[in-house]
Amino acid sequence: MSIRRRLVVAGLVGISVVGVAGVGAQAAHQPLEAHRLPGVAPCKVVKHGTTEAIVTTSNGEAPSTTNAPSTAVVKVGKEGVEATLPDAGAKALYLEEPVRTTKVARIGKLSYRTLQLNPGSVALWSYQLPIDINGGTLQAGDFTTLVYEPYQDGRSIVADRWQTWDALRGGQAKWWSTRALPLVANGATQAFPTAWAAILAAYPDATVLAYGMNLGKGSPGASARVDGLTFGAGDACVTHQWSTRFDRRSRHVSIFQLWRRWLLP
Repeated sequence: MSIRRRLVVAGLVGISVVGVAGVGAQAAHQPLEAHRLPGVAPCKVVKHGTTEAIVTTSNGEAPSTTNAPSTAVVKVGKEGVEATLPDAGAKALYLEEPVRTTKVARIGKLSYRTLQLNPGSVALWSYQLPIDINGGTLQAGDFTTLVYEPYQDGRSIVADRWQTWDALRGGQAKWWSTRALPLVANGATQAFPTAWAAILAAYPDATVLAYGMNLGKGSPGASARVDGLTFGAGDACVTHQWSTRFDRRSRHVSIFQLWRRWLLP
């Protein structure tokens, strides 16, 4: 079964729809040996001139006649794509599929850039990594989404300035899971973000189902831009960029565009 079909069967259960948990959320601290990340090939740039494939339904699933978009306002600017969330149900999500089946252990680069437009808020676009924790055939209970949020990683967020986030930081960057991970201390839940290296050590056979970025839901008033979404693993690396300067005739087909073709009349 292809990754696209596996995600459809999974129904995207576990895709992050949780808002900011509060600055007081505690990161889990495990004693870790130095973690060496795999090498990454030069990155291919994919240019987006529209908001096509950015889904704004509140549940993060493919839009349909019974699953309408939320109130999220999404637009492409000269540099990056911007989303504003008027209420707690608003959400913006972009997911893409790796060019080939990829083990999490083969990832050597995960990064992106954001511009905070709401001073004082820690709500930013997060990096999303839906995975099969055991690899192989996707079974019930194997699906979760790993989420990276800069504030959960102890990073300082500055308003009105582009900031680049290294979501690995040599294996020390803190991630959390939308489903508790039994083999990780405290489950690596949102209240206990856990070092990438610790999650990888517990689940060495995990495979990547998709990668992307998300803002909301549960973050009313959030407003931020994002650009430079990068996924690098082994001999393949892709960076996604958005700009009004790019061709607006989309030649890029994402997971959600394919879902629309399958699920909508």
